[in-house]
Amino acid sequence: MNNYFLLFLCSIPGLLIATTMHEFTRAAASTAFGDEFPKNSGRLTLNPIKHFEPIGFLLLFYSGGFGWGKPVETSGLYYKNRKRDTLLVAILPSVINLLLGMVFLGLYVNIGTMMHPYVSLILYYVCYYNVGIAVYNILPVAPMDCVKVLSVLLPANKYYTYLQYEKMIQVIFLFLLFLGFFTGIFQAIITGVIQVLGSLLFIL
Repeated sequence: MNNYFLLFLCSIPGLLIATTMHEFTRAAASTAFGDEFPKNSGRLTLNPIKHFEPIGFLLLFYSGGFGWGKPVETSGLYYKNRKRDTLLVAILPSVINLLLGMVFLGLYVNIGTMMHPYVSLILYYVCYYNVGIAVYNILPVAPMDCVKVLSVLLPANKYYTYLQYEKMIQVIFLFLLFLGFFTGIFQAIITGVIQVLGSLLFIL
């Protein structure tokens, strides 16, 4: 129990950094495209408290990547190119998560062995959860960003058909997630992505 609690404590910085940067990037991107709603609602900030969502936070720890911060509300009405900008606002948060994952992987590899084991573990978890949240966001399950991507890429009639089943898809996915059906698969994918990022670091 003590070891599990210590692992949870070491995970907290990674969980907070991953969700905060994900939601801040969404707010910043939407603001850059002319949307004033994130700023007016106090979400254009790196304050993790503003982006904290307890259920999504605990799910992130439980699943190793599937979870969320408090979603930033945006409005495409302000975008000059609504389809393009909506797509970028959906994709850029995960891109930033992957870049952060690479940065903290570099820190873990290069200085982790010189740090206290728990500090080294924190560096790894920051990498892991940033990569994890990016990987899980490719799923067409609310509130993952892929749903926004589908709203742009799918024909309107097919997207609205999807929306009719959105809640059912979410419930089924969460049920299977709690039963452990996806844990091994996505852990393997996340580990594979981390290895790719490590290879890119070596090249750079």
